[in-house]
Amino acid sequence: MAPKKGNAEGDELAISGWYGGGYNAPVVTPERAMQYLKNIHAATQLENLQVQIFPGPPEIWVEDEKGEVDAALTSEMKKTAEKVGLYPAMQIAWYECMGYGCSVKSPGYARENGKLNLVEIRNLPAFRFSQYPGIGDIQNKLMPGIVVNAAGETEVYQVSTDGSNRVKINNFHIITDPAAPKPAGEAYLLPIYPVIAAINHANKAADQQVNRIGAPSIFAQLEETSSQVATWSKEFVKKWGKDTSFVIPRGVTFPDVKIRETKTAAERLDMLISWIENYFNPTTVLQKGNSIGASDQGAARIWANFVAGTQSWVECAFEEFFKPVLEANGYENRYVRIELKRPELDRSSEIREQIKVGIEGKALTTEEIRDNLSELTLKETDEKLLAMLNEQYASAVTASPFGFGNAVPEKQLKQEETTEKRINRAYDKAEKRLLKLIGED
Repeated sequence: MAPKKGNAEGDELAISGWYGGGYNAPVVTPERAMQYLKNIHAATQLENLQVQIFPGPPEIWVEDEKGEVDAALTSEMKKTAEKVGLYPAMQIAWYECMGYGCSVKSPGYARENGKLNLVEIRNLPAFRFSQYPGIGDIQNKLMPGIVVNAAGETEVYQVSTDGSNRVKINNFHIITDPAAPKPAGEAYLLPIYPVIAAINHANKAADQQVNRIGAPSIFAQLEETSSQVATWSKEFVKKWGKDTSFVIPRGVTFPDVKIRETKTAAERLDMLISWIENYFNPTTVLQKGNSIGASDQGAARIWANFVAGTQSWVECAFEEFFKPVLEANGYENRYVRIELKRPELDRSSEIREQIKVGIEGKALTTEEIRDNLSELTLKETDEKLLAMLNEQYASAVTASPFGFGNAVPEKQLKQEETTEKRINRAYDKAEKRLLKLIGED
C-alpha cells in the first residue's frame, strides 16, 4: 500500500512497558542501575567495547555542500573541539546511553571578537536525573527527571547537589541512540540488568555453598535430655561454623540425612555470565544453527559494522553542537564533520583470491588487477611479477558469460600456482618491511 500524502501523524513518545518473568528480579531503579554498571561482568564488557568504539580522538573537518574541505574553518573548529573536551564528552555520552538510555548536555555559547563560539559542553551526570519532579509524564524509568509536560514539551529536572530538591534545566541537549524511544531513550543494558541481579543472587548461593563445604548442614540427634546436653545443643546451633570446633558430649549423635551439595549455583552462574557475553557480541548470529557461514572473516565484518554503526550516531549527535556557530557567523552551507577511526579488516586473503580468479577467467582487467595489488600495501611492485601476471593474463581462457569455460591447460595451472606464490611472497616481504619500520620484530 502506497503512503498517503499529507502531514505525519501519531505520537513518537514511547510508553514504557515493564514485564515480569520467571525470575522475580528486583525492579530496576536509577540507583540499582548505577550499581549494576559497576558489576564486574557488565563493566568488563563496557570497557572492552569502549576501546573499540573510541580508539582515539576523532578527525574533524568542515566541508561545503559539494564535500570540499574549508581549511580555515577546519582549523578553527578543531581548536574549539579541543577546548570544550569533545572527545571525553563523546565517550561519556555513549556510556550513559548504554547504562541509562540517554545523556544530557548543556552547551555554552559566547561571543568572542564579534563571533559566536562554542565555549563549553557541560556533562550533566545521568544519575542526577533520578527523581521525578512531580509533574509530567516519565519517559525513561531510569531517568524520571526527564518528563513531557501537558503541552508535549520535554522538560529536564536535575537533583540538586545536596539532594534536597529538583532544579529545572532550561538549556539542555539530549543525546540518544536514534533507534531508541524519544526523547529520553532506553538503556542498551536494560535487558541484562535482571541478569546481573540474578548473578548477584547466584553468587550469594555459591558463597553459602562454599561456607557449607567447611561447615556443612548437619542435624544433631539428642539421645539424652539432660540439662547439660540441652545447654550444649543450644550453644552448638548458635556457634556452628567453618571456624569453630566442639567437644561432643555423650548422648549426641549426627545421623546422615542424605543431603548432598550440587553444582546448581555454579552452573547457573556460568549460564548467566554467558548470556551477558552473548548480548554484547553481535557475531553470535554466526554461531551454529544459523544459515550464515561462521567464518572469521564474516565475524570480523559483522563486528566492524556494529562498531561503525555506533560510532556514526555518536558522531552525528556531536556535530549538532557546531551548527549554531556556523549559522550565527554566516557560514551558509558549511557542515562540521566528526569521524572516529573505523575498524580495519584484513582483506589480504580476499584480494589474493580476487586476483587469482580475475586472471583465470579474465574477469578483471589488467588495471583492476594492479589496483588489487596496490591494496595489498606492497611498497614496490616487482616488475617481474607484473610481467608474469601479464603473460598469465594473456594466456588465460576468457570465461563464458554463464560461468562455464574451457579446461585450463596443465601448464597454465602450474604458472598460476607459481604466480600466486610470488604474490604471497611479495606481500609477506612488504609486511616484514612495514613491521621493521614500526619497530616490531
